[in-house]
Formats: sequence, structure tokens, C-alpha cells
Amino acid sequence: MRIEQTIITDISSVEKIYTEAIAYQHHQTGYSWYPFSSSFIKQEIEEKRNFKVVTDEDEIAGVFSVMNVDPIIWNDDKGKEAIYLHRMAILNNYRGKNIAKRVVEWAMIEAFKSKKKFIRIDTWANNKKLITYCQNLGFRLIGKKQLPPKSNLPAHYNNIEVSLFEIKL
Repeated sequence: MRIEQTIITDISSVEKIYTEAIAYQHHQTGYSWYPFSSSFIKQEIEEKRNFKVVTDEDEIAGVFSVMNVDPIIWNDDKGKEAIYLHRMAILNNYRGKNIAKRVVEWAMIEAFKSKKKFIRIDTWANNKKLITYCQNLGFRLIGKKQLPPKSNLPAHYNNIEVSLFEIKL
């Protein structure tokens, strides 16, 4: 498997992966991300923040986003400390194949090259299964944060409490 930047022609594949992930989230927990518009995905691709995990057979098995600053969730508007992983989604056919672990390993290398000290992620504070999963990937739970009712973040972040995790390099 390899990790590459997503390109514009991948938008329909990214939408498929997010649609499947949203259905999986809702089935598992009763809540989920809201659908991401094509324009939102396109913007992330154009900003070179959206990545894909590609199998040896050239199938996109998963996607994720990277941010170098995260002023709302992490109070980091300078981008000197961490790489932030967001919206990691894996096709159901590839669950259990260590794709998230591969993404974390990739992020560690990218963070090291960028002289960052941490890889950080967040998730819903009440999703115990996902919290345990993050910890099994090597992330340390460092706290929780209540997010504002409205912000520049995707709508699923409005007025929720998130658990904050990091891996120190």
C-alpha cells in the first residue's frame, strides 16, 4: 500500500468512501459525520490536504485529511508543533487490514521531516470504541474539549465534545 495526494479525478471515489464511512458510523454509534459536498472535497484536494491510501491493485482503500494548523480544536494557529489528522475513512472491505496504522506511520515520517513534535487527532468524546482504537494506534489521550456551536469547521463539529489525542515524536 502507498499513500498519495488525492487528485480531482478521485472525487467520486472519495465521496463513495465517505458515504460508506458515514453509514458505518451511524450503524455503530447512532451518530455520524454529515455528508461532505463535492466542493468541500475539491477544496481539500486543491489545498493538497487530502490523501488516499492506495492498494497494490491501485484501488483507493481509504482517505484522510491533514492540517498543519488547527486553531479551533487545538488552539494552534502557528502550525509549528504538529500534524493534525482528520476525517480518516476506510472502505469496509479494508477494515482490519492495518490501514490506520499505515497512515499513522506515514504521518510520523511527514511530521519528522517537517520538524513537528506531535501527530494529533480528535474524535467524539463519547465514542469509547474509537477512543480505545486510537490508543491502540499509539495515541495518548490528553484531554477533552467542548467545541463552539458554530465555527469554520465541518458542521459535524458544531457544539460537540471531542477527545484529544497525540503521539509525541
